Amino acid sequence: MKGNRAVLTVIVILVVVIAGWWMFRRGAAEQIDLLAHFDQAQKDGQPFAIEEVTLGNEKKRAITAPANGRVRFHVRVPNDGWLKVSLGLKPEAWEKEGNGVYFFVGISDGRAYENLFTQTVNPFKNASERRWIPVVVDLSAYSGQDMEIMFNTRESGPGQAPDARNDLPVWGAPEIVTR
Repeated sequence: MKGNRAVLTVIVILVVVIAGWWMFRRGAAEQIDLLAHFDQAQKDGQPFAIEEVTLGNEKKRAITAPANGRVRFHVRVPNDGWLKVSLGLKPEAWEKEGNGVYFFVGISDGRAYENLFTQTVNPFKNASERRWIPVVVDLSAYSGQDMEIMFNTRESGPGQAPDARNDLPVWGAPEIVTR
């Protein structure tokens, strides 16, 4: 009887140790700060820059982008990767007429492109958009793959006439994290 109890105790301890190791290893968060890779990113359109931007009461390091621009980051997507970014327009645009900016992010392996999300932000028309708008996108379908993540801005959304008045888009604190 004592021998069975000792074997059972050893098995339980081994299961707990293995489960703890697996959870610790899996829980080790990997993070890719895309701002740290900004200089190597490909940029289409001008001007792009990194600035401290405050929207609402929240300050973030951000990419300021042209109304019609694209910035592309080449990354290896980590297992269980998620894209986190915040969208907004600089406060100088909030009280001035315009139709906002169309933001969209896509991903490509060089052969195919997939749109991950789209959103029009217009703080002139919608006062609730005078802040950072958080976006989180699951990238786990691309785990372990070398991909290009593309941050795009357009002066007008689909079906709208071109209007770049007061378009001052910013991409706040873009990063890829694991959960």
